[in-house]
Amino acid sequence: METLIGWALAQFGKLSWRKLDIIASALYRLLYHTWGYRRELVRSHLAHSFPELSPAQRLDVEKAFYQLFADWMMELCFMHAKGWEAVRERFEIKDLHLFHEAHARGQSVIVAMGHQFNWEWGGWVVRKDTYAPILCIYLPIGWKAADAFFRNMRGRYGTDMIPMGAMSAQLARMRRTTHTLILIADQSPANLQKAYWVPFLNRLTAWHGGLERSARLGGYRVLFVEIIQTERHTYIAQPHLLTDDPARLPEGELTRRYVQLLEASIRRAPYNWLWTHNRWKHSPPA
Repeated sequence: METLIGWALAQFGKLSWRKLDIIASALYRLLYHTWGYRRELVRSHLAHSFPELSPAQRLDVEKAFYQLFADWMMELCFMHAKGWEAVRERFEIKDLHLFHEAHARGQSVIVAMGHQFNWEWGGWVVRKDTYAPILCIYLPIGWKAADAFFRNMRGRYGTDMIPMGAMSAQLARMRRTTHTLILIADQSPANLQKAYWVPFLNRLTAWHGGLERSARLGGYRVLFVEIIQTERHTYIAQPHLLTDDPARLPEGELTRRYVQLLEASIRRAPYNWLWTHNRWKHSPPA
């Protein structure tokens, strides 16, 4: 099944961008108008997050998100079929010195990202544009064939893909090896007892504690990497330094800094975030 998925996506990925855009437009109509895939959930998220926008403005954001979501699917096909060199022409990481100078002094780096498009391309480019080993923590997908496909594609150029449950053990093994750790840090936490509750888009929100605990234990340089769409199928990634010494920050401060920068980025481009993710499924403690 994994081979079949890869073959099918590769056939799409070999098409021109003009043809891929035609398919993406058809996918948008299917997802948004015909199927209505999580449309009520997205609409509710946007209403809570942007009450200052008019209903018409939020509808524009909603439609722009679904079009970008459809474009992302075509970009996955392109990625799978064409490889790193083709992706690199459309995705640039700025200020790479923030990685190089830390690695040169033997300090590992955490890249804390959100689900901003196209995060999949970013994982490949940072692997090729920096020289330290890359560890990427991921949440396994329930469908085994899809999980294997994404794991193999993300790790094609040597990234070590680590299931979230194995994160602590792998970091312990790598503690003496300078590396870069990629965390998509806006996932909902499974363990609410260890979560940090930080306001996000007008709601008190639970955040996974792995970012903060790993940064403190490993003495990482921590970067928030914002992904900005500059034109269709073209992106830049802008790193922002959160701290070089996480152990000196008050408890929860690193998480707050990350959340504040992620929210600011989303407010600048509201369509460029994965609104179909049920981010607020947990209620805050009494």
